[in-house]
Amino acid sequence: MSAKPTGVLILAILQLIIAILWLALGALLLMAGTGTLLDIILMFLAVFPIVLGVIGLILFYGLYTLKGWAWLWALIINILGILSGLMGSLTDIVNLLSLGLSVVIVLYLLMPATRAYFK
Repeated sequence: MSAKPTGVLILAILQLIIAILWLALGALLLMAGTGTLLDIILMFLAVFPIVLGVIGLILFYGLYTLKGWAWLWALIINILGILSGLMGSLTDIVNLLSLGLSVVIVLYLLMPATRAYFK
């Protein structure tokens, strides 16, 4: 059995970091409750980052195991992450970190050698 390419392993780990950031954001929104109507609003807002975090975990698995579907979905999700990051606050450290990691992932996914690993 051949070893995984180092670049693909790094790519999968970057995807895992993004997933953890999204899950942490969702958890923070859930914990920010004050016992008022705001809690209901925060719960609805927490759904989006939690869903993105779960999708990110699935993509981590797909990238780590070199599944063909993972390349396309990682590209789509990370392009959406870039667009979301550009629309968000550029002073928020989590947003900037997520934006930067998404850019790195998209650039690496678009390299011809990387695409060849997922075919």
